[in-house]
Amino acid sequence: MSKQLITFLLFLIFFISSTTYYYYWTVPANSIWYDQRAAIEVFQKIIDGQFPLVGYNHSIGIPSFAAFYYIFSPVYYFLNEPIQLYYFTAFINVLSILILSTFLYFKLNPFSAIIFGVYSVTNIWGLYYGSFLWNPNFIPFFMTFLCIFILKYFETKKVHYFHLSGLFINLITQFSPQAIILVFSFGVSVIKFKKLPKIIHLYWHCILHLILVSPWLVHTLILQPKSNTPSHGTLFKDFSSPLLEYTSYVGGWGLTQEWGKFLDYGTIISQENFIFIPLLLSSTTVSLLLIAFLSLKYLRGNHIFTINKSWANLTYFLCLTNICSLFFFVLGIRVNTHHFQFLTPTLGLILIIGLCQQKKYLKLYISLLLFIIFSQGTYSYWRAYSESIRPYITDIGYQEIFSDYVKDQCSNSARVRYVTPNGIHGYMQYGELEEEVSSCDWMLVQKNHYDLSIVIRDLLNEKFQLSQINFKDYLIWIPK
Repeated sequence: MSKQLITFLLFLIFFISSTTYYYYWTVPANSIWYDQRAAIEVFQKIIDGQFPLVGYNHSIGIPSFAAFYYIFSPVYYFLNEPIQLYYFTAFINVLSILILSTFLYFKLNPFSAIIFGVYSVTNIWGLYYGSFLWNPNFIPFFMTFLCIFILKYFETKKVHYFHLSGLFINLITQFSPQAIILVFSFGVSVIKFKKLPKIIHLYWHCILHLILVSPWLVHTLILQPKSNTPSHGTLFKDFSSPLLEYTSYVGGWGLTQEWGKFLDYGTIISQENFIFIPLLLSSTTVSLLLIAFLSLKYLRGNHIFTINKSWANLTYFLCLTNICSLFFFVLGIRVNTHHFQFLTPTLGLILIIGLCQQKKYLKLYISLLLFIIFSQGTYSYWRAYSESIRPYITDIGYQEIFSDYVKDQCSNSARVRYVTPNGIHGYMQYGELEEEVSSCDWMLVQKNHYDLSIVIRDLLNEKFQLSQINFKDYLIWIPK
């Protein structure tokens, strides 16, 4: 066996063990929020033969596209437990990294494949969004194939790769409409490098897009043209969030801001986060400077590339996508970190291709990459460990366990409420949340919340007394 193959096999061992560790702890630590419940309802409608034209409404007041639900409803048919769907999402995320790393191994060089894989399995947001079911969380998987098809199209100019690229751009945009900038960056790249297919192919390509979005158009424009859902997506209102969320996505520092509110009082969920804030802000700065430098450098022209022209063209597309992601700032529209998921694996590929282009400053470049990997990786896997020792009652991995515990210790009809930094919530057995409960038999609070919040302590000490019963690291209080 060659040294390169042995090295890659060792990387695979590291890759599998690290991702297994991360998702073993983090998947059960996720809750089921509105988006997940709504998605499962749409899945069930499709399985029942109702065939809806759209999904549930986004927070911006428009319905989501239907593609996600039809693609993954067969998965729900076989994996109909929420935690199984979450593990499936993690599997898809890991698979996408492995596919692209293998592709880089054979098409670029083994060293770039290993560095890309290590960067991907330490990337904070990439790992985080891969741990639960949600429309945008599958974008990196489809971006993997988009990048491969675009490269193959630039290599061969075979028209079916052009159509496949357009198909995946359409699906990615349906998963998250903010990814519409991919249409622009792909179109500009194709025109710039004179890769436009014949008119007849462009015609059928447009027909393909129209067919794919026609259910949404029929529903939104004809059947139900108006929505009363309030929108937070107003133009020219929020110019700060795009820049903040973009920098957060690049460097991962946003997940350290785990601030909660309890009755309008701020409560720190995890004090250890403050150790990581300076580290991640430093790595974010390094990442932003590197990516900005490479993006601007490669957008000037492909004459600077030492690798082949097809990779140069792909890099132009990736860098243009990255630059265009700042267009949200111009629009002044509110965005969140998940709206930038089309940057995974975009940013990683920009950095790795940049690595392949370095000669004079190779050692410095590798040092900066290792610093980014170390910073994000340390926080990512500490966070996985932290979630394993501090589970929430609402986490899908603990709901049924707690429900059984309630039945054993109290009764089937026990009224239980739990305290979080966001308020007091009701809890009904086996994962069903009840928001309004007139009274309760048990009040649960996580010990670190009780220790850190004066508001929580005052409330509990006034109306409840501490029980001798404990569940995980939760204190259980009963009425006085």
